[in-house]
Amino acid sequence: MKNILLALILLAPLYSFGQITWGAKGGANITTLGKFGSGNTPQLRMHAGFYYQQRVEQRFGLVAELHYSMQGARAANISRRYLAYNYLNLPLLIKFYNQNDVYFEIGPQLGYLLFANLHDDGFTQSITSQVKRFDFTGLIGGGKDTDFGNYGVRAGVGFTNTSGGSVGNAVVFRNIFLQLYVGFTLGQLNE
Repeated sequence: MKNILLALILLAPLYSFGQITWGAKGGANITTLGKFGSGNTPQLRMHAGFYYQQRVEQRFGLVAELHYSMQGARAANISRRYLAYNYLNLPLLIKFYNQNDVYFEIGPQLGYLLFANLHDDGFTQSITSQVKRFDFTGLIGGGKDTDFGNYGVRAGVGFTNTSGGSVGNAVVFRNIFLQLYVGFTLGQLNE
């Protein structure tokens, strides 16, 4: 899958449909760690960054993004305790277009942990050294391209145990999130 996606990205300029756009995007993250019911509950966070999008043909396109994403989870039984993970994420997506520029998207996301903190009743402690630096996530979503940019929803499930422990004997913390976003076109090329 990775090799196919890489080949598509490298060959896309040769077979371009003729529409390239780039812009800024951002929105809300509803995020948690581990499976639901694992002692963590979702919390509302945000993400913001930039995107590059190329329409390879009428019904198919590629997207690369770079954005700052606030993730983590809230403790289920302690109201003022939460984990705050802060990532620089690189989603690489394939878009499948339907009528009226409605799309379905799927692909991987590579994340790099910038810093992580434990917040507990006003006290903040850095836990960056206890969290794995790299994260690998699968994404699926949908939305609509418009004259001003795009908007949509995207779900992500992490494949990396961010806690650094082994799966057999430690708590498994995987990034799980739902993103709501709006993108604004800053530039466009038509070939």
